[in-house]
Amino acid sequence: MHVRKVNCLICVMGMAFILGQDVGSSAHAKTVEAGDSSSSWSGTGEFMELGSGDQVVNGMVKGVLISRHKDGGKMIVHSSQLACPVRVNLNRQKDTQAIEGLCTMVAHEGKDVGYGHWKCVGNLKECVGEFTFTGGSGGFTGMSGTTPFQTSIIFELKEGNNGQAIGYAVWPNLTYTLP
Repeated sequence: MHVRKVNCLICVMGMAFILGQDVGSSAHAKTVEAGDSSSSWSGTGEFMELGSGDQVVNGMVKGVLISRHKDGGKMIVHSSQLACPVRVNLNRQKDTQAIEGLCTMVAHEGKDVGYGHWKCVGNLKECVGEFTFTGGSGGFTGMSGTTPFQTSIIFELKEGNNGQAIGYAVWPNLTYTLP
């Protein structure tokens, strides 16, 4: 009977050690506060009329994401290329829009690539929502987290169903987590 208790104790200690290792690895996650971040972007899109003033624009916007934060007394600036396919649901008569986008961020000469998904709602001038990091590679491997986000994308119909876009995006305090 004594051997059975010892085996049980060893088993419990082993499980506690394994579970403790798993918890310990997630406890080492690093939160990165990239600071005040913004992008101006331009792009193209295709308009689709849905009736009753509703329109959908499927497009692509591209720009440069610039993040600024202080390290001690020194201002640090980082930049990355940003490319986002977007879907804009809008109604000009009701002054409403909802936008959903998927973004790829390429930094450090292509060594670090991050991915994100965002959604926002608002009027035709500004859309407020959240940006969620969904992974990456290089230095952004395992990138995760959700941060506040706002954007303005103005699509102007040019020829046929095709349009051009200009706009900006703002992340008031861009924050993400790395494993």
